Amino acid sequence: MSSQVTGRPTGPGGTVKDQEIAAEQRYVDIAYTRLEEMRADAQAMIREGYRQSLAGTKGSLVDRDAMVHQAALRARALDIADDGLVFGRLDLAPGERPSGEVRYIGRIGVRTSEHDSLVIDWRAPAAEDFYRATPEDPRGVVRRRVLHSRGHTVVDLEDDLLDPDAADGMTIVGDGAFLASLARAREGAMRDIVATIQREQDEVIRAPADGTVLVRGAPGTGKTAVALHRVAYLLFRHRRRFGSRGVLVVGPNRRFTAYIERVLPSLGEGSATLRSLGDLVDGATAAVHDPPRLARVKGADEMVQVLRRAVADHAPGAPDELRVVFKGIVVTLGRDRLDRIRNDVHRRSRGSVNAARGRAAEMLLDALWGRFNDVGGPEAAEAEEGAEAGLWNAILAADGLASLDEEPARGRENGDPKRAQFDARVREQRTFTDFLVAWWPIRRPLDVLRSLGDPSRLRRAAGRDLGRADLAALAASWAGDAPLSYQDVALLDELDALLGSPPRPSRRRRAPSEDDPFVVDGVNILTGEEVADDSWEPEMQELTTSMERLERSRRVDDGVVEERPEYAHIVVDEAQDLSPMQWRMLGRRGRQASWTIVEDPAQSAWEDLDAARRAMDAALGGEKPSQSRGRGRGRRPRKPTPRARHEYELTTNYRNSTEIAAVSARVLARALPEARPARAVRASGIEPVVSVVPEPGLARAAREATEELLDQVEGTIGVIVPMSAEEPGAAAAPAGADTDGQTTLFGDTAPDETSTSETSAPETAAPGGGTAWTAADRERLGAGLPDRVQVLDVLEAKGLEFDAAVIVAPETVAAQSPRGLRVLYVAVSRATQRLTVLTADPEWRDTLLTG
Repeated sequence: MSSQVTGRPTGPGGTVKDQEIAAEQRYVDIAYTRLEEMRADAQAMIREGYRQSLAGTKGSLVDRDAMVHQAALRARALDIADDGLVFGRLDLAPGERPSGEVRYIGRIGVRTSEHDSLVIDWRAPAAEDFYRATPEDPRGVVRRRVLHSRGHTVVDLEDDLLDPDAADGMTIVGDGAFLASLARAREGAMRDIVATIQREQDEVIRAPADGTVLVRGAPGTGKTAVALHRVAYLLFRHRRRFGSRGVLVVGPNRRFTAYIERVLPSLGEGSATLRSLGDLVDGATAAVHDPPRLARVKGADEMVQVLRRAVADHAPGAPDELRVVFKGIVVTLGRDRLDRIRNDVHRRSRGSVNAARGRAAEMLLDALWGRFNDVGGPEAAEAEEGAEAGLWNAILAADGLASLDEEPARGRENGDPKRAQFDARVREQRTFTDFLVAWWPIRRPLDVLRSLGDPSRLRRAAGRDLGRADLAALAASWAGDAPLSYQDVALLDELDALLGSPPRPSRRRRAPSEDDPFVVDGVNILTGEEVADDSWEPEMQELTTSMERLERSRRVDDGVVEERPEYAHIVVDEAQDLSPMQWRMLGRRGRQASWTIVEDPAQSAWEDLDAARRAMDAALGGEKPSQSRGRGRGRRPRKPTPRARHEYELTTNYRNSTEIAAVSARVLARALPEARPARAVRASGIEPVVSVVPEPGLARAAREATEELLDQVEGTIGVIVPMSAEEPGAAAAPAGADTDGQTTLFGDTAPDETSTSETSAPETAAPGGGTAWTAADRERLGAGLPDRVQVLDVLEAKGLEFDAAVIVAPETVAAQSPRGLRVLYVAVSRATQRLTVLTADPEWRDTLLTG
């Protein structure tokens, strides 16, 4: 018979709970003592590695590097485990041991010097019962205990009794660890949930490593945390496989990646690469979200053909005429002929565009030779050569020397010596080399994208794939110094795949550049390679490992050109929002990868779900993106071997209280009537607040509501506002700008030209009606508030959670795009404790409170 206590006093020793905590503290102290010994061993191994290098042989240097590297990794893992080393205990039913076995679960495994287990790593098979056991299926577990620690000190504990019949005399403390953990205040960054993983979550974490794991679930079901813990599990169980080629975790935006960046290191895994969709391409960082209509155009797979035409078009500033002189004959190629040559090069080239300059030079020489023949050049040149040879033979004969009889070099076509002479002379001409560099430049993806800011160039590239009504907005978004959007980054990656990387500097000895007609200013004009001069001498180059190259790939601006990395495993969070072009970008990084995909179709802000699903299947299946260059026609494409796909659905809402979950369920019912919300498991007794506020006073009311919540919650507060209506590239009016007496978002009146008081930007009409918020508006709203308050738009709120949330103008959010109701559904499900909604539409108050 067990006894359940919550702190009943028992005499001089304190409460029963105090006595249990003291007993657990003694065991935890033993574990920490052994941890210190293990740290000392790791440091000793590092010192031993350096000592071995004193042998002075190459082998000793290799041994040193291997030993020091492994010891440093071990020391880092031990340091990370220092905070909250032990967090769980399992009391098993009596089996072979009369008293039953006790297992302690922690962040890493700890063994005594005799190799007896003190703490079991949470990822080990022996710890699986800590997460899988339930009252319906206890799996031999009588009591599951969760220890809450601060540093090395156990401060609290909670028990779950799973098998009452076997709990003879066992003390059960508290009401259950899991529900207690849900009410804790948030600290601004996601925490690991290693101590409170639930059974349905653990099934996902320990799913097979091969193929794709697809995790679906409503807001608050722990999808993101589960995916991150799965990464830690895979790296623990399959270190050689996933550690060598790396793991990539992709989030929707940089605010989200900052939110989750502490989770994996807290689990002892710091090797994963963490990127957002806006900084996945080296050297590019997204700064804005496109308006919904523009995002729909940029993200559609029709953009593939548009970008191919843009790459095939003549480069900005490319010359329209090529003129060379051979044997006194002027040979000219005009714009039409040059365009046909360019199209032929693109059609015939099997490699990247940047690597095709050599082929372009050959085809230009072919066209020049043909034109030379058309204007009668060979006959005129032969006559000139005959006269010249006769003159020299006469001079030689006068001196008693033999006549010229040198055998001319053979040409590359049919051994034609005349053609060989023509090619050699033309290539030597600076006019030809300068033309080739300008006509077929080594192009960068950003240069091509910016060139589409020219409306006429964009019209040529658009063909029939883009609607004319969208061209002006597209051109404006790419013109000049307009900020890059999240969709633009995927377009840059597509362009990079089409253009190819610039040729690397050659490391082979070259002939002196002054003797090479193809070298201009130290660069080979045919290949784009930098050519080493006479002073270059071979030198030993340092070898790099795949892990070092992955480390370099995380530093996006180190100036080193590297191939696009491919990963062994890729995690994609908020996958329901990805466009087809973004899926193509991810697919190039995981052709042989296994995947973990986290999504909730009900939250999708992307409109063409069928197109996105096809693009996702192509990426997950490892298909090579389709090519439409005319080769291989008539052949049936091979279908890729389908990869195993394991699908899971999380059905329990661990984030929202039942009161907040009811509000989000009402929004979901309007957005997607057939969808089923997740089941909330925690009631707080705090009802959401929905207030009607005149539109001009929404911002001021949001500020007041936020200040009130600061006194009500200890953790984070999110103020979520509608998306900005600014078109990319348009300059937003800064806070304090002159607004000629217009009413601002804060309900005050902007001064006239003579006023000196500070104001905010004027109202901006949002798509679909209502007032949109600029970056300046958000900055003013958050001015002077503590760091635990974040003011962000609805798209930036994806994947985040707060102790309290203030939702401003739900009617505007719902009207801003065809998927606006789904975006609003995401916004109202961010809070864990308190929710405040401010609307200018009384009907929305009724909708949110009563449905």
